[in-house]
Amino acid sequence: MSHDGPTTPILQAAIMNSKFTSSYGSHRKLIAFFAILFILGAQAQAQVDEEKLDQFLNAVQIGETEGLLNLMHPKLAEQIDPPILEAWLQSVAYKLGSVEVVLPATSIIAGDREEFTSNVSFTKGTARVAITVLNDSIVAFEVQSDELANWFQRPTSLKIYRDRVERFMTALDNQEYDRCLSLMHSQIAEKLNAEILSEYLEKVEQVVGASRTRKFQFAKLTILPDERLEQIDLYYEIEGSLGSVTAEFAIRFQGMRGQLVGFRFR
Repeated sequence: MSHDGPTTPILQAAIMNSKFTSSYGSHRKLIAFFAILFILGAQAQAQVDEEKLDQFLNAVQIGETEGLLNLMHPKLAEQIDPPILEAWLQSVAYKLGSVEVVLPATSIIAGDREEFTSNVSFTKGTARVAITVLNDSIVAFEVQSDELANWFQRPTSLKIYRDRVERFMTALDNQEYDRCLSLMHSQIAEKLNAEILSEYLEKVEQVVGASRTRKFQFAKLTILPDERLEQIDLYYEIEGSLGSVTAEFAIRFQGMRGQLVGFRFR
């Protein structure tokens, strides 16, 4: 039976409700679809980010400082001396061995900053490995293991420390006092100034003369009771037309960096 008049209010309500339900159902499916995409995207992102942990462990196992430094943010790399990082890599290889099993990592994500932690089994022991990643660069890392206690006994080379000391002496000879201060630990540099440095230079010139040559003599290591290296003193002989003096420079180690913390002429 046909009906050419307007649809009854009851029927209108039923039709509207039917359309609303159909629209809501489609919207709910759309939300579910996007939720699935979001979850899959988050999982994919987590997998991509955890690759940085794998890259870190691979670099540690290979044992090349350059490859590991390339994974780091420049600000972190600036705080690490390659000879100390190399000593750490050698210690990991000797005391822990090769990576065998990496357990699934736990992660904490806060904006662009991501922290990954995993328990790793090596051939000679276990370690808790944690890295912090910011914008695809490692900004912090930590490898905790009983096997690595007191690992730092000396850097693999003294070259960068000798170079720093020799740049300091050259700057002092040239009366470039700001350059001298920039080569020292900031807390020590705060206690010095151009006037104090000029007095040191004047005393050296009085004993040695204006024309001077210098020669590296030896390095003395200060070892803590737990066998960790605390300080290296570098000794130079400075000779001139009037005589000679011995110059001593103290390099103090903290973290993975050695800094010039003192000097004297005698």
